[in-house]
This record gives sequence, C-alpha cells and structure tokens, in this order.
Amino acid sequence: MVTAPLATAQQGADDSMDRFLDRMSQRLEERLGVKSLARGYKHDASGTPTSTGYIHGPGGLLSYPGVDPDVFHTVVGAKGILGQLPVRPARDTNPLFSVITGVGDDSGAEKTEVCDPAPTAGILSACMLSSVFARYERATPELEINRLGQRTDRSDPMDLRLVGTPLADSAAFLSGPAAQGTPGNLLQNEVAQRMWELGVSLHRLLSRQLWTGNPANNNGDAYRELTSFPILVNTGHADVLTNTSCPSIDSDVKDFDYADVATAGSDLVNALTYIFRTRRSLAERTGVTPVRWVLVMREELFYEVSAVWPCAYLTYRCSFGDNEAARLLVSGDEQTKLRIAMREGRYLMIDDQQVEVVFDDGIPMQTSTSGGTGSGNVPNGAFASDIYLIPMSILGGRAVTYLEHFDYSNPDIRSAIAGLEPGAYTVDGPWITTTRRSIWCFNWQTKIEPRLILRTPWLAGRLQNVVAMPLQYTRSPFPDDPYFVAGGGVTTRSGPSYFTPLWGA
Repeated sequence: MVTAPLATAQQGADDSMDRFLDRMSQRLEERLGVKSLARGYKHDASGTPTSTGYIHGPGGLLSYPGVDPDVFHTVVGAKGILGQLPVRPARDTNPLFSVITGVGDDSGAEKTEVCDPAPTAGILSACMLSSVFARYERATPELEINRLGQRTDRSDPMDLRLVGTPLADSAAFLSGPAAQGTPGNLLQNEVAQRMWELGVSLHRLLSRQLWTGNPANNNGDAYRELTSFPILVNTGHADVLTNTSCPSIDSDVKDFDYADVATAGSDLVNALTYIFRTRRSLAERTGVTPVRWVLVMREELFYEVSAVWPCAYLTYRCSFGDNEAARLLVSGDEQTKLRIAMREGRYLMIDDQQVEVVFDDGIPMQTSTSGGTGSGNVPNGAFASDIYLIPMSILGGRAVTYLEHFDYSNPDIRSAIAGLEPGAYTVDGPWITTTRRSIWCFNWQTKIEPRLILRTPWLAGRLQNVVAMPLQYTRSPFPDDPYFVAGGGVTTRSGPSYFTPLWGA
C-alpha cells in the first residue's frame, strides 16, 4: 500500500533516476584510467574497439581546424509522459496491492414478527493486484583507452558548445546542467559523449516500452518487459492469487472504430466526455478527489482533434426537433479563441473542465501499411492511435501512477560491491553499470529494472482506434520509425595526411 505521497519518497531516495547522466559521466570520468580500468576485471570485451564516433583526435568528427564553436544539432528528442512520472526505489519483486472491490448485497428476508432475525448485511470483497520488474540493458561501443583525450594538433578545437538539446522535454528523467539533460563537456570529453549517447538510447527504449511492454515477450531473466499502459488501462483485471475476475477495477475502454476526427467531431466529444465524466463521478463517489488527470495522445492527433473540437464541443448536443428552419449560430471568433486557448494551454475543454494534454511519441500508431489487425481500416495517408485518460494523483497530490525501480543501492548489494575490486560496479539509483575489458579495450554496460504501477485503473480510460489524417507528420525520435529522418553526415573523418618520414621509406 502507498502510505505517503511519492514526492516524499523521492526526496528520501539517495539517487533518483533523473540525475543519471550527470552522475554517471562524472564518476566514470573520475575513474577512467585511475581506478576502474586499472583493476583486474574479467577480460570479456571483444578486443576490437570502434574506430568511429570520436569527437577529437585523428579522424575526429569535430576536429576540423577553424570550425565555429557553436554546434547545432538535428537530433529529435522523444516527448512523453516518462518525464512526468514519479520514480522511487523498491526491493520487493512481487508486491501485492489489495483493493476493496465492494460490499455484497444483504441476505435474508425482511422480518414478519417483532423478534424475527433481521436480514444480514453484505460482506466485503477484495481483489489483489501486483506488478513485476522489467530488465533492460544497453552498452557503449567498445573503446581503446589510449584513444581517449587525443587531439590531432593545436588546431583541434576544444571550445565547442552544443546549442539546444533533444532531451529538454525529458529533463525530469535525465536532467543535466540547467536541467537540460546534456553534459556541459559533451563536445570535449569522449566519456561524456558515450554516456550521453547511452542516455539517449535508454530514454528512447523506455519511452516506447511504457506503451508496448508486455511480460509475455520476456526472454527468461535476461530480458524482461514491463507491464505497459495498454495492459493496465484495460478491462479484464483479475485477482493475481486466485484469477478471480474483478470488473470493478476495470478501466473505461471505448472503441472509436476507426472513425476520422475530421468528420466525427461530435462523436469524439461525446466519447471523451463520457469517459471523463464517469471517471470523475467514480472519483467523487469513492472519496479520492481532487484528482489530477492527463489526456495522453500523439502530438499529430492533438492538433487534428483541437481543430474540430471547438465547433463540435459548442454544438454537439444541440437539437431542434422537427423544426428544419431552426439554426444555431456559433461565431468563428468564439471557435478560434477556444482553439487558440486549448493549443496554448495544451488541454481539451471537457464538461467545462480544462483537462491537461500530454504528447507522447511512444504511443503506437497504425497505418494502412503497418500490418496487424485493424490496419486495413486506416485510409491511405492517415493513422490510427489511442487516447488515454491517466489519473496521475488523487487527494490533491498522492501519486497513483508512477515508476518503481529495483534499488541497487540496498545494503546487500553495497556490501557485495565493497568486497570486489574498487570501481567494478557503479550504482546510480535506478542504474547499475559495469566495465567489460580486454587489455586496453573496454566498454560500459548498464542495467535498469523498472516497473510501471497504476494503483487506480478504474479511474483511467482509453478511446481506441481514433483516426486522423494530418497533412504532414512530425519527425520521430525512433530510428526504426518510418517518420524518422536519418541524420546523414559521417561518423568519422579522414585523419591528417602527411608525407612518409625518412624512417618509413
């Protein structure tokens, strides 16, 4: 059971997830060549280090003399709910969450005589929920120790600075100088660069797994996926101990049946209104208000929805009976003001309430060519995806949707690490990192075991298979996505060319 707001639990955590990049790069820089790599670790690296991707030195990407110190980028960051989820450490592998699901009906007949027994009150029923840890790992490219810190010559620029960051929208998860998620020495230090690349990779991975993870895809204990939002915001919840159905815990899931928002605006307003209205009523009747809800959808979908919402919202329940001559006048100025306000404030007006909207690139979308069930219902040039109503907190701040991670800083692990070579493992809150080495070649491998928890699925909702047809799609942050734009350019440059000296003749 959660007994206090997670904000308190987060403050008490020694190392939280959102400071990962800063600490990892700093600590590994301190250890590089001093502690970690000077110890006799198991020699299990391949011994074939990468020859590309270095910033400085011979063949360095940015070592060209005279280059301007301001370096711009086209790396697209992943927008999503990941940066808004509270995070806390945990050690229980199979926690149990008990939910009182109701009080049964009275039994027995009403009295006919004064001294007859009265009907018996109904009894409590409960459902037990649980969640399990996932396991994800990523590694840096293999490096050669003496390749780090090289400069071609005095013209190799060391005053470079990155302008902007692709991780600005995810500062709560990765953080960094000025909460920008990018190490300040990214373009000077090869280790900081590799750690930043590792952070980008992990952020992309987890951003998607929140929406696609499924423990059914586990590969033993080597690779495990978390229980994602589509599984949690769903119907069919059951007691984890007895498999008894618990319908009162089910979310409100509706199917928009591949209708296009451009032509079904009133139906869209009606569907989302009833999802929100019934969840808000349930929150009030179970005594957990105020609740902070967010609508989570793809960015492309929000702009198509907000384009039709003002007209549909202002008129969708208007009825004039058989009076065909009746007309309703809604001014264009009124609709424009509502559309501008919703887009600037990033919300939808539902039941006279401003419901916050969060963009998430990780929500899957179907297209006419994506394959799978339902893709045949999506017109060419359009896409279909889901809209989620997620309860973030109840009772004015008590988090009910959050991430937990296995606590690698627990006393047992710290005791074990203390008995190994100094620097064999680096523990940074949610992350544990080790070095794989072979003579002068090495790389880092890091692991996280997270789980997504939604304590109140009955306060959540989902509208499935909503179709939109934007004129143009935004760039995707995921390299395997059809709307990802490859960066282009090179991963290495030709090193300096010199005439062969006398001893090489």
